[in-house]
Amino acid sequence: MQTIRFFAYCVLGCFLLSSCRSSAILTSKFESDSVGSLPNKTLPGDPAGDEITYSSQLEPRLRVAASASPGQKALQFSQSPASGLNAQNQWVGFRGTSTDFVQTIWYFYTATLQGAGGGLTVDVTDGSAGMIARMFIRSDGQVSLMRSFDGSTPPQVLGTLPTGVSHTVFFTVNLSTNRLNVSILKSGGNLIANDVPVLLGSGLAYANPARPMISFRYDEGFSDGRRYDLEEVFITRKQPN
Repeated sequence: MQTIRFFAYCVLGCFLLSSCRSSAILTSKFESDSVGSLPNKTLPGDPAGDEITYSSQLEPRLRVAASASPGQKALQFSQSPASGLNAQNQWVGFRGTSTDFVQTIWYFYTATLQGAGGGLTVDVTDGSAGMIARMFIRSDGQVSLMRSFDGSTPPQVLGTLPTGVSHTVFFTVNLSTNRLNVSILKSGGNLIANDVPVLLGSGLAYANPARPMISFRYDEGFSDGRRYDLEEVFITRKQPN
């Protein structure tokens, strides 16, 4: 596990230390937030214009906390009871600055699934109505990718994410080929899906300019123990290496 986590943090470290300011679309690390507070919707630093989006109804589920990594912070997204939730306001989203999809874009984050409870949905979009990919993390940790909106093609099962295991998820989106790759780095074996068609079929179906976005939502119910601890979230035009 230490080897996988070391590799994942090396990837993130190289991204942050490289000359990629002009390539960054979103950078969210929570280090400037206070423990016990809500995350700052207006993300500080470069790039300008990136943001976190969430409704007031979702606030009971969001808190900045000390990370499992010493000296760092994380965003705890819990499944705690909250009133007034509906299909539209249950999402916490990370929306990047305005850009286009002429180049490949990497969406990636590091997180840990904690406790027992409902499943999670993770959406990768153009920041408008254009869904690029949808990933499910079921209540038992099974991970799958949506392959069609109407269910005519069953979800593609990638494997399982155990609770308590740090993992880094990469969505590599290339709209010039209408394809994406998904890589989940974790101890015990990585989960990989390559050459997956984007959900709208064609890159021409997506917004231009766009504000690339990755969003998270619990699928159903309440659970005091369920959390998804998000350490860092990035969207970039520069390949992490």
